[in-house]
Amino acid sequence: MTNRTPISARLLGPVLAGFFIMGFCDLVAPITGRIAADFPPEAQAAVSFLPTMVFLWFLVLSTPVASLMNRWGRRTTALVGYGFTFAGMMVPYVAGAGCALVWYFVGFGLLGIGNTFVQVAVNPLLATIVPGDRMTSFLTVGQIFRNTSLLLLAPLVTMLVAWTGSWRLLLPIYGALTLVGGVWLQLAAIPEPARKEHTAGLSECFRLLKNRRVLLSTLGVACFIAGDVAVGYLSVRLIDNPSSILTTTGFYACRIVGTLLGAWLLVRVSDTKYLAWNMAGGLALALALVFVRNEAAIYAAVGMLGFVLACVFATFYAVATRAVPEKANEVAGLMILAISAGAVSGPVCGAVIRLTGNPHLGMLFVAACLAYMLWAALRLNRDN
Repeated sequence: MTNRTPISARLLGPVLAGFFIMGFCDLVAPITGRIAADFPPEAQAAVSFLPTMVFLWFLVLSTPVASLMNRWGRRTTALVGYGFTFAGMMVPYVAGAGCALVWYFVGFGLLGIGNTFVQVAVNPLLATIVPGDRMTSFLTVGQIFRNTSLLLLAPLVTMLVAWTGSWRLLLPIYGALTLVGGVWLQLAAIPEPARKEHTAGLSECFRLLKNRRVLLSTLGVACFIAGDVAVGYLSVRLIDNPSSILTTTGFYACRIVGTLLGAWLLVRVSDTKYLAWNMAGGLALALALVFVRNEAAIYAAVGMLGFVLACVFATFYAVATRAVPEKANEVAGLMILAISAGAVSGPVCGAVIRLTGNPHLGMLFVAACLAYMLWAALRLNRDN
């Protein structure tokens, strides 16, 4: 029996709260449908770009933020992200109900900037308090916290609409939670490594793409994020009634179940084989949603999609890191850059809906993402 180093709950709590706040960026895709209802048809094309304003910043800022983090430290970097996140929530709320669309673009742009800072900083913060041999399991716990913040979205919006007639109080509520998380993190004496003046640049990250396993995994993360955002964007449109946002509740509830089950299974079966099984099931579900119109069947299929997508990011991340373990920081940079692929989902799915009038056909985009991930999983498993 080996003795395990105890992990301080006093330090772990504020870091896991960071994963909860990290999930706030994903509220934009399902909320876009609510925002769209306040604008005329000619503005719908612009509205579909709102999720893009969040994910674009991962492409633009991930490497510069990593460089700044080496000088500022991880906690300070996360706190700066919390500040941008709070501002992003409050700008459209302070602008008022019926405000111009530009205020949502400004607010969600600030939210994307803040989330880039948070994503870059929180995972390394976790690594400072968790032993390396337990990092994977605690990353899984972190993802459960992130998914919980999304699981609460639909019930909270439904409750606010019932009580106030509007969803907009969600913004200051999430803003207040961000402030609480920031104060909690500021008060936590989390040890950090010595600060440095240099970090991996963009060119150093891209050189790793010469490794086939890193390339397949990076594109896999890009397809996962694009498909994930697309499901959030489309799921609230697949059912034509005010409670359709509850599809996101089923999606993230099943994702939490999938994360827990996956954490148990992944120590017993090959991660790439498990990924391939799940992607095959996900592809079948996405194609089924192109044709299914029954509400109960849609809720069930969207929920099962959440289940099969639960461990995708962790698996691709682990495969890429194992391929070049001496370049773990550069791999992390690539993974953060790949998150920017979520920027294309809103415009693509929005264009499909405007051209065809049928949101179900947008699931073909999700199916294409899943098809690549299935192919990549099979290739990676064969390499094993």
